Amino acid sequence: MSEVGYISLYSNTVAIMLCIGVFVLVWKFNFKDKVEKRILLGILANISVIAVFYILCSLRDSSVFTCSRIGAMFMETGLEMLINLFAVIWFLYTDYRIFHSLFHIKRNIVLFTVPFILVMIMNLVNIPTAFMFDYDMNEHVTVEKTFYVIADVIRLGYFFTSIIVLAVRKRKDEKMKFFSIRAFIVPLTFYILLYYFTDYNTVSLGLAIGITLIYAGMVNEKCYQDGETGFYNRLYLDYLKKRIHDKKCDLRSIAEFTVSEKDMEKLAPIISKQLPEACFAIRYGRDKIIVLSQVKDRGPLSMLTEDIQMAVETAGGSTETGFKLKKKNETAESFLDNYLNAD
Repeated sequence: MSEVGYISLYSNTVAIMLCIGVFVLVWKFNFKDKVEKRILLGILANISVIAVFYILCSLRDSSVFTCSRIGAMFMETGLEMLINLFAVIWFLYTDYRIFHSLFHIKRNIVLFTVPFILVMIMNLVNIPTAFMFDYDMNEHVTVEKTFYVIADVIRLGYFFTSIIVLAVRKRKDEKMKFFSIRAFIVPLTFYILLYYFTDYNTVSLGLAIGITLIYAGMVNEKCYQDGETGFYNRLYLDYLKKRIHDKKCDLRSIAEFTVSEKDMEKLAPIISKQLPEACFAIRYGRDKIIVLSQVKDRGPLSMLTEDIQMAVETAGGSTETGFKLKKKNETAESFLDNYLNAD
């Protein structure tokens, strides 16, 4: 086996081992949203199978085992389909990570999947026609043809669209701050470039590293969450102060709710459903929740606290509410400090 074959074999083996390790960690991770967990597990399984196919292709190209042309074409087609599948699953995962809604995916499923279905049909048609790619039995290499660029454009389209949407969303939605786009795209881009400009099949390793870093971000976020309610905990305030100081968080108002400790776990989901995107909640004490938001007008803030109070009372609980608005000449940092010091 050549040096290229050994490096491809090692890198894809590492990718499989990394995916298995993260798969176990994700399986044991305490997800509030089970759908997100299943999607992540599916992504990890998909990357593992891609790595297995890359290993088989490396062994085939190195003549470790013999393979007919039709067998090689089926192997390459399977690999292409798995990569296509990863592109669409990743796209659906980012959409779900933003909206946390299967309804949003179902409503747009045709738009989301038509390019994927098109490229999958092209892969199947390619087996007898070889209009996208062919396998050279003499050189033991896959030869990409002009129409192959269509598959690359569709796959990259999924990636670039998801990255753009995530980047825009992160600037608007405080809840997306722990989702690292860079952590995924940097290793993936590096290994894709390595694949295109060398003979090394290392794409699966880039995918595995990217998903591992995303999982690390989820663990980091978990450190700032209250296990009983799913809201952020007091430790998050230290993190928030740094973001405010760096002018990365636009805090304009604070609402507070006092709820009986014994009803806290039951009422937390009810309160959470009433919060708009510009708000997020922190469990500040055993019986106290504060909601930090970008809402700057008294009217909408008053309506928000009344809606939450009504929802809590409908559920059989009770709460005392109140809110404070940032003054015009007050910075977000001093506003938060003054509120916490006055407490």
